[in-house]
Amino acid sequence: MIRSRSCRRYLLHLAVLTLVSLPLLAQKEPAIKNVFWQPNDLQNGSVAFFGVELNRDAARVTGKFLGKELVFFRSEKPLVWYSLAGVDIDTAPAGYDLTVVAVDRAGRAARTTKKVDVTAATFGTGNVEVPENFVNPDEASKKKIAADGVLKQRAFKHFLREPQWSGDFIKPVEAESTPSFGMTRLLNEELTSRHRGTDFPIKEGAPVSASNSGTVVLARELFYEGNCVILDHGQHFFTEYMHLSKIDVKVGQKVKKGQRLGLTGSTGRVTGPHLHMGVRWETSSLDPTKLLALTLPETHATPKAAPRRRTRRGTR
Repeated sequence: MIRSRSCRRYLLHLAVLTLVSLPLLAQKEPAIKNVFWQPNDLQNGSVAFFGVELNRDAARVTGKFLGKELVFFRSEKPLVWYSLAGVDIDTAPAGYDLTVVAVDRAGRAARTTKKVDVTAATFGTGNVEVPENFVNPDEASKKKIAADGVLKQRAFKHFLREPQWSGDFIKPVEAESTPSFGMTRLLNEELTSRHRGTDFPIKEGAPVSASNSGTVVLARELFYEGNCVILDHGQHFFTEYMHLSKIDVKVGQKVKKGQRLGLTGSTGRVTGPHLHMGVRWETSSLDPTKLLALTLPETHATPKAAPRRRTRRGTR
């Protein structure tokens, strides 16, 4: 009888320990389950779409990559967070740390670090002939260039915490791009210039559309860029549209993907009519063609239809 009671006590004690240990084991499960990115192979100039999958809900997720802060947003899946960023054109090929921090509603932080390899992209060279004042500007032009720099700096400091874009970015014009991003060009055999965007050769007067939804933070004529529009897509991510013959939007205006921004032209430093598209994240210049190649999720949830109320027959 004594042995039976002792055995029962032991089994009861074991059962209690098991019930207590199960939640403790669950709590030891890492808060950050997985970190991934698109494309898998990053180069200098690549746009990077980072994802974080969690095991538990978080109040916020942040990160750091290439010395810049990442701002993540929650996807339609509560435990998956995203951030759209990139690798500057001048980044040296190497392995770089991507650090992610997830903070729960109690203020407890979980951290993980992944190594991201950046390889070298291949950029071309070329010679370009432009009006002499765009190579050796006069004093009046120098003052305008300086004033333009202040305007652009102010535009790129604009910050929207939530992403304005949704789904894939689209081509801004009905034309194919040239392999012009990153090209080192010799202007009039005098001045070396690095091309930090992608050109779309197209006749003057063609419609230019917003590559994705955003807010207009600059819409005016600049010395080098000609008539220029800059869109803020949220979280320090911008697209630029240059050399327009006409601007159809104004600063502060919210535009939708595909909405007309203006018409193509040949204003500013150009050799002929075309659209120059630029992409910026923080201070980094990114390849627009690599942005257009990404498959991105919808960031704005589609409102669900209200459920129909059922009525019983014979009632009012």
